[in-house]
Amino acid sequence: MTKLKTVADILERELQPTIQESLSRVNLVPELTEIAISDGDRTGHLPKLYHDLILRLRRAKGVESPASVAATAHGEIGRAQGDSASMLIQESRVFQVATFNTLNHYQSELEPGQILPDAMVIADEVDAQLMETVRSLMGGKLGESAA
Repeated sequence: MTKLKTVADILERELQPTIQESLSRVNLVPELTEIAISDGDRTGHLPKLYHDLILRLRRAKGVESPASVAATAHGEIGRAQGDSASMLIQESRVFQVATFNTLNHYQSELEPGQILPDAMVIADEVDAQLMETVRSLMGGKLGESAA
């Protein structure tokens, strides 16, 4: 019998296929392909966001996570490219779907009692990253339009 893996282990091991799935899903959303950029530019931020997510999953429970520098940078790049907040929300949704699809595909390798708690951490981290990305897109303040 093989040793059961953690959610962080699976996401780390399956990083590139998960990013590729995310790109495939992004390409199905017309709003996300309105801005003509390369696939590399479209997914360049994802390894860093996944790195932050994996670190959060491995961090001791109850330990505060710092704001995602990668999410801030993604918002700044999005502002320069002309992204909208709704585009970033769509991207975040795709990020979560691709992440959970990967975990679903490999659920037989996961520790069953840890799946739901880690899913809650993923949802919280992705929402925190989204908030930081949108804040950065809008020039540092939520509720105001980008300059």
